[in-house]
Amino acid sequence: MKIELIGFPMFYGCDRPGVEHGPDKLREEGLLELLKKYNTHVVDKGNIDIDLVDVSKKYASHDHMKYLKEVVEGNKRLAVSVEETLKNGNLPFVVGGDHSLGLGSMAGVKAAHKEDFAVIWIDAHADLNLNETSPSGNIHGMPLGASAGLGDPSLTELHIKGQKVAPKNIYILGLRSVDEGEEVIIKEHGIHTWRMTDIRERGMEKAIQELLEKLAESGIQKVHLSYDIDSLDARLVPGTGTPVEDGLEYEESKTLVEAIIGTGLVQSIDFVEFNPITDKEDMTLKSSLTMLDTFAKALGKAAKS
Repeated sequence: MKIELIGFPMFYGCDRPGVEHGPDKLREEGLLELLKKYNTHVVDKGNIDIDLVDVSKKYASHDHMKYLKEVVEGNKRLAVSVEETLKNGNLPFVVGGDHSLGLGSMAGVKAAHKEDFAVIWIDAHADLNLNETSPSGNIHGMPLGASAGLGDPSLTELHIKGQKVAPKNIYILGLRSVDEGEEVIIKEHGIHTWRMTDIRERGMEKAIQELLEKLAESGIQKVHLSYDIDSLDARLVPGTGTPVEDGLEYEESKTLVEAIIGTGLVQSIDFVEFNPITDKEDMTLKSSLTMLDTFAKALGKAAKS
């Protein structure tokens, strides 16, 4: 299976400039070479075109959801690219950019696969907000909710109509910053969560065991893995949109990613929210490359098994 790298240079979803430089900065620092170190077939598809708009126009297309038109248009293009990659039998590795790219990734996955798939979301945040529940109006806090068919039609109907992933097939790990409206959605829709308090209390190995058991019970054969660098502890990722304390340590995060990819079920990947402009002493760059090395190595191992 060929890995196809897709850059998504957008900050509109988080409304914090700098993260759009993430894909190219990681390329400059050897991302492609890192992937090729462990994987025979790797292709760089370049960056998705993002419409440019002045920050003064952030509410031009909606009175609360910022940069709605630009986020939707960019994600439509991403969905087409992801769908194309999957239909060619390859793995899309989407690098952001902010986490609003999950809208396009999951829409592309659903369009390509048709059948049900699971989403494993490694993140400090649930990203389940709706327009009505979002305190900020930042769309990077909405992709998981919209992909589950909840919220504004401009997001839920992106690329293809209807729900992209069933709430029962959503697994969120590393949670520690959840808005009130998101708590309601988690409870009402039975979304599987492992909060950092759970992981600290019972250990990462137990969380992984439970995750893999639930996956096996579901019978799902395809997984979309979406990784937000803010899942790591705040001290490790100063260069991200919303760092949160008491997060994952490197070894915990590595073990988790290795176990998920080791199932052989992962068909598509997101890696998001690295902001080189707000980084301090390249700490977040180091964290990103550390984790990307783990992804690359795990993918190479899975391909051989």
